[in-house]
Amino acid sequence: MRRLLVLGWLAGIGLAPPARAEDSPRGLDLYFIDVMGGAATLVVTPERETILIDSGWPGNDDRDPKRIVRVLKQAGCDRIDHLVTTHWHMDHFGGVAGLSKLVEIGHFWDRGLPEDRDPALDFPDGPRDRDPLAVAYRAASKGKRTALKPGDKLPLRGDVHAAVLAAGGKLIDAPSAAPANPLCAEAPAAQPVDNSDNARSVVLRFRYGKFDFLDCGDLTWNAEQALVCPVDRIGAIDLYQVTHHGMDISNNPALLKTIAPTVAIMNNGPRKGGSAATVERLRAVPSIRAAYQLHRNAGTKAEENTQPDLIANRDREGGEFIRVSVPPGGGRFTVRIGAAGAPREFESR
Repeated sequence: MRRLLVLGWLAGIGLAPPARAEDSPRGLDLYFIDVMGGAATLVVTPERETILIDSGWPGNDDRDPKRIVRVLKQAGCDRIDHLVTTHWHMDHFGGVAGLSKLVEIGHFWDRGLPEDRDPALDFPDGPRDRDPLAVAYRAASKGKRTALKPGDKLPLRGDVHAAVLAAGGKLIDAPSAAPANPLCAEAPAAQPVDNSDNARSVVLRFRYGKFDFLDCGDLTWNAEQALVCPVDRIGAIDLYQVTHHGMDISNNPALLKTIAPTVAIMNNGPRKGGSAATVERLRAVPSIRAAYQLHRNAGTKAEENTQPDLIANRDREGGEFIRVSVPPGGGRFTVRIGAAGAPREFESR
């Protein structure tokens, strides 16, 4: 009652009350969680709807599920509304068993399972029926999973839109009457056909106002190039999750130069991903103002990594995350390491 009286008095004399943090409009937050060279990216919408893209590794006393839940709670959330598994490799869906015991998961999204009996899909790397990880995934997702196809959209509330650009080795249709991408004239040669599940990854583009974020899972060279050549099916991107942990069989220069990101974040481990060739390719993209890494690559030289202040974890154990905050409208965004790191601000395009 006293606060109401004070507010009325302030309004009466033409003064606004001081803003409270909880009164400020919420924006979009993204957390790149350190799962030691696996993948786990948490997206929190302004409506506090949560999307987790991949769930890290199994084992290690549920290290990765625990790290995910810790970040989830730091974000002020207590459940995962949507869990997207980009493909069937252990470092991307292995954490589901542990995660489902620690937190409620509302719905599961993936590229399909063999029992869906989709003749357009194949499963070169599983998940096998008797594989314990596959058994755990099927049990946790029973009755609440959906297979994604190119052109689908996640059913999110509010102003955040998540579109599926590729899944199961298929791509979204090219825009009608789209012009040829001039950057394809200098596109590199194709690599040998990738018959692994990496090439069948789910690709998601998130859009919030002027801000765009791209996560290609572990998509590889030829499939990346097909997304932008001969025509561009993606568009310009502000924030790019470096594909396949920074492996050099991914991150095709034609893709990188076409999407022209402002910031890149690499979810590598101390000895997985973060190849020197990928770091060099990122440096060659004129639009990139900052390229972050979750870990310093312990197997390469210091100069073959990004600059030291953009590396979240220097020690072998890791655990620090990278946070991206996008205010309403999406006209700009800030990136910081951990909860208390110094923020760097960037303009969206």
